[in-house]
Amino acid sequence: MEEINLRDLLAYFKKHLILFVTFVVLVVAGGTFYTIFVQKPEYKAQATVILSSDKSKNTVQNEINANKNLIDTYTEVVKSHRVLDRVKREMLIDDSYEQLVKKINVSSLKDTEIISISVVDANHYHAFELANSIAEVFTSEIGLIYNDKSVNVLDRAVEPQKPYNVDVVKQEAIYLAAGVVLATAIIFLMFYFDRTIKTTEQIEQLFKLPIFGKVRKLETEKQKEKRKKEAEKRAKKEAKQAIKLEKQQMKLAKKLAREEAKKALDLEAEEAESEESDETESETEEKTEEAPVKKVVEIKAVGRKIIAEEKALQEKLAAEKEAEEAEIDETETDEIDEDSELVLRDNPKSKVSEDFRTIRTSLYFSLNNKKSNTVLITSSTPNEGKSFIASNLAVAFAKTQKKVLLVDCDMRLGRQHEIFALSNKAGLSNLLAENEAKAYEKYVQKTTVKSLSVITRGVVPPNPSELLDSSDMEELLNEAKEKYDYIILDGTPLDGLSDSLILAKKTDRTVVVCSANITTIEDLQNSKKALEAIDVKVSGVVLNRTVDERRGDYYNKYYSY
Repeated sequence: MEEINLRDLLAYFKKHLILFVTFVVLVVAGGTFYTIFVQKPEYKAQATVILSSDKSKNTVQNEINANKNLIDTYTEVVKSHRVLDRVKREMLIDDSYEQLVKKINVSSLKDTEIISISVVDANHYHAFELANSIAEVFTSEIGLIYNDKSVNVLDRAVEPQKPYNVDVVKQEAIYLAAGVVLATAIIFLMFYFDRTIKTTEQIEQLFKLPIFGKVRKLETEKQKEKRKKEAEKRAKKEAKQAIKLEKQQMKLAKKLAREEAKKALDLEAEEAESEESDETESETEEKTEEAPVKKVVEIKAVGRKIIAEEKALQEKLAAEKEAEEAEIDETETDEIDEDSELVLRDNPKSKVSEDFRTIRTSLYFSLNNKKSNTVLITSSTPNEGKSFIASNLAVAFAKTQKKVLLVDCDMRLGRQHEIFALSNKAGLSNLLAENEAKAYEKYVQKTTVKSLSVITRGVVPPNPSELLDSSDMEELLNEAKEKYDYIILDGTPLDGLSDSLILAKKTDRTVVVCSANITTIEDLQNSKKALEAIDVKVSGVVLNRTVDERRGDYYNKYYSY
């Protein structure tokens, strides 16, 4: 096991946080259920007996002072048949001696001559009655045995009011602590024994292999639903804001109407007053005539102000509406085709599409020779996403105006015809079985992506390995190289099959696809060894289904073989 990286460990804990919380909750819930429904409440009563230092009784007391082991003898006497049988007779107890002994605990307090007698019983009344009875019978029997009365009851037991073994708060705290410790231990063990590949850095560190890039994890149905709900939530919020702005607009319009009506009434009143004051002095008349003019000016000023505010509000509302419509248009333009795996074709602006462009660039620099244009895409085991990677990588190269041929060489479970919605009646298996390498073009199917053609796998043959190892396969590649800029082969997984090993000898580059948290270290190690055994180097690795823990980026859900 490689050295444990603290950062990786913390990331692993974060990834399994739900599991951690779930385990803690289950432990606490289980403990609570046990406390409430299973655990039987028991009551504890305690009486104490003292060996009195009565100097008038020198014989027994001297023996006690000389030999403290006598206290140990007394503790055994408490549980003796002589004492307990007498207690049973006096209290009319039906329990057997063995049952009674299990309820009693006798101990001596350190460095003292005090003996503690504790009784635990399901009945609180029986507990303290039994403790007192045992203490009294014990002191009586000791007096008879040693012919001495220096042993006396120090404290009588009192009736317990609550069970001693049920403390909900304390037990809940214990269950919580136990749950946290156990959950932490389990996740740590999971991390310690988890041999899956998680990061590109891990591949570089362990295998010293080139990394062509990584592709983000594909969105699950739950994540897709969450994204839709968030979009609906944003739409509702924007609708509320629009309604709020409309209400503000209506409020301002009403305010404007009220102001205008008020000013009109004031103006009428001023005019009436002006008419009544015709007989006043000329100076007064001039002042009176100026008043309504002044009011008119004031009304116009207020009106202009309110109209300006209303106009500004309308412009703000229109701008927000325009921005909203632009955002909707952009969202619709970038909308993911939920039924397509061809990310670069159907969602070219997505982050996943950008991942494939990065891989294309890395592979382009690897294919620096014009004659080196055949690439095998394989994986260690099934379900790592090699067909998804191969199809989108083919689209990525075709987008650069290069002629690309994608050949589905997995004649057992190949699915490129499903990805591109093509016919699979005749494909690679038919071409090779019928020795038609020179006439391969009649098996080539055009796709909706300009410059990209596909040869599907064809019918499932009984001998795929033999067909791939034939001279016709090599002739097919040589013929295709003359016409196409890039030839991408979607091979089989390396585990247990020789198909991709055969193809690796015939192609210029071999790319291994790993799936984060699925492909194990041993899987990639075995693939590397298998290729090196036939003198083929791994040109590079693509890590599929990665997750940016800080941002949680996903694309739509695709299962890819």
